[in-house]
Amino acid sequence: MYKISSMNNCLLILLPFLLIAQSSQRFLSRRSISDQSVSGYLTERTCWWNEVCKEEFQSLFRCKCPEWSFCRAPGRYYNAFCSMTATGYIWMQPGIRDG
Repeated sequence: MYKISSMNNCLLILLPFLLIAQSSQRFLSRRSISDQSVSGYLTERTCWWNEVCKEEFQSLFRCKCPEWSFCRAPGRYYNAFCSMTATGYIWMQPGIRDG
């Protein structure tokens, strides 16, 4: 009779979860695009959540998104809103998360 050790059992149980986690990370990274082409602001005020932070075809941000959110849009040629979701077209705002 073949006996499987507890370590092998643990690996067999965890392997599907590890594969799912790895594939979901790759999926999320493919769904977001970062753009750093805009480097200035119309005003130095902080945006409200879900407020327009960048209007389409404009070369300046309207306001700064809070540190816990992103200036994101569904695509490059759309208005961008302050959102907590890190997917889509992300406009990287200068002075935020620069480290």
